[in-house]
Amino acid sequence: MERKPFLQLLAQLESLTHLQKQKLLSQINENSEKKSVSLIESSFNDAKFCPHCQSFEISRWGKSHDLQRFRCKNCKKTFNALTGTSLSRLRYKELWLQYSQCLHDGETVRKAAEVCGIDNTTSFRWRHRFLNRSTENKQAKMTGIVEADETFFTESSKGNRRITERKARKRGKSAKKLKGERVPVLIVRDRSGTVADFVFNELSKKEVHDSLRPLMDKEVVLCSDGNSFYQTFAKQENIPHKRIISLDKEYVVDKIFHIQNLNAYISRLKSWMIRFNGVATKYLSNYLAWRKVLESKDGENVNEYIKQCILRKSDQHLTQT
Repeated sequence: MERKPFLQLLAQLESLTHLQKQKLLSQINENSEKKSVSLIESSFNDAKFCPHCQSFEISRWGKSHDLQRFRCKNCKKTFNALTGTSLSRLRYKELWLQYSQCLHDGETVRKAAEVCGIDNTTSFRWRHRFLNRSTENKQAKMTGIVEADETFFTESSKGNRRITERKARKRGKSAKKLKGERVPVLIVRDRSGTVADFVFNELSKKEVHDSLRPLMDKEVVLCSDGNSFYQTFAKQENIPHKRIISLDKEYVVDKIFHIQNLNAYISRLKSWMIRFNGVATKYLSNYLAWRKVLESKDGENVNEYIKQCILRKSDQHLTQT
């Protein structure tokens, strides 16, 4: 609908009675819930199996809360499309698509709660239920020129009522001065836009090598800064390696082999995270996964957040084999 007719429609809403507005809102919620249910069940139809024993011998077993229930002929247990997923037992399905749009727009917890008309605690719970599944997805293989670098986030106990492991620090203190209070994150990205990230307790050669090894496909070229971890990894795995910064801190300028794409991604990531006024370290991997979805083509489709939540671990195994 164009803007002018839409504004005219909004003006007409003022003339409705309270009862008429309630009926209109009820109808909108009903249509939204039908769309959510349709999306949930269509995603489940791609791989119907029992979430309890993974048997494909299932039969329909009535309906509950507008969702089709099933019964497993093997273990005799009943379930629906949400059983065993991160959205299981969540209410207000009619708002899930609207909340997915808030995730797509990168809204804060409070803003998303205001838009959807839900409590802040509900908004917080939904955010991490929606994002938790993305962190469980298997990291994709890298191809072609692969850029790797580490970055750091300030360690945060945001949300904890009692901090016992350290003294509370003052606001505004530079993260670079907080020795021992920075969380290292390894980020790897190829030129096609595939991104992988790993949150470490401590940056070590073994952690970096173990994280990089499953990602490297055949015939890749690894580009990195002067950190020796990447050089030793490339030597062990017999992978061509381009070192952008040498030991004496001299930059190696090359039009093809560089880490500028990765640096730009990290810059966008940190600029985007400013709006959240600090992220608790225990949820950092969720936010990294959120940013990956926004950067990917899947991020253009708000339904993708719900689809990822409905995708069970067994579904992921089926789609990857």
